[in-house]
Amino acid sequence: MSATYTAFVWWAVPVCSTAFMVLASAYLWRRARVKVLSAVVAALALVAAVPLIPGVAAHMPRETPKQVIYRFDDHRWLELEGWECEGALWYLDSKLNIRTEVVPQFYRIVFYPYLHPSTRYIAIPLEDFSGIRVSQDGGRTFGTSAHVFVPDWGHYDGQFPMPEDVKQFVVVDDRGYIEMKNGRVLQSSLPTEDIWGNMYVDYPFPGEEHSINSYSFPEFKDLKSKAPEVKNYTGWTHMKCDPNLGIVPKRNSLSGIPGVIYSLEAYSLGAPVYFGSRLLGKTEDQ
Repeated sequence: MSATYTAFVWWAVPVCSTAFMVLASAYLWRRARVKVLSAVVAALALVAAVPLIPGVAAHMPRETPKQVIYRFDDHRWLELEGWECEGALWYLDSKLNIRTEVVPQFYRIVFYPYLHPSTRYIAIPLEDFSGIRVSQDGGRTFGTSAHVFVPDWGHYDGQFPMPEDVKQFVVVDDRGYIEMKNGRVLQSSLPTEDIWGNMYVDYPFPGEEHSINSYSFPEFKDLKSKAPEVKNYTGWTHMKCDPNLGIVPKRNSLSGIPGVIYSLEAYSLGAPVYFGSRLLGKTEDQ
């Protein structure tokens, strides 16, 4: 049975049941002695229409849900505007009255530990590490995305680090540190000159061959072998998201009271429609 036909049946059973009771109530109302019975049947007609509510609600236009997915502290946070944990990302600071769009659409949260006490340099990673959205002015503006420099030689062999291999992402003292589970640390440049925080490079372990010119720049003179320890952090340690926020159950996923009423209708007033459709479906499948 096709999905379209199945959907029609889900609508037809309560519609037919409701219509039958409405007609019965109207017929009884014409008889002066059974007007009370007519009112009872009318009330039952309203009950019969209850299974239609989830379907109607599912097709009503709804405002795009918003939710806080990360808190830096009590007045700075990230807000996601979209469905099923994907959408536009905003940075907000209630003290400075800042509301800046970070990513216009398709942003998805990351699941590894994320600690961000830094207030001037804001670094927000994309899910696949294809870029890191950065701000150098406390979130007022987000310019060109920072990138993880991945050489063709060495540990990563020209591939971005995989999110599942990240131990934690720490942003502190105006620098970002991507600490990997294998002990490597990808870190941004010092807060000087224009390239501040716009390139993340791997810490050069002794004995390894390196050919990145950036290592000789002043911005990379203070590379660290591990991420700095963060103490007394008051923000969240992970991003969080409710994928069901704003989602209305689909019409064919009746549950609770609407589902019970639908079942009663399918085996009583709506039986001709319900069992007729099942019989027709079996005939089509043969």
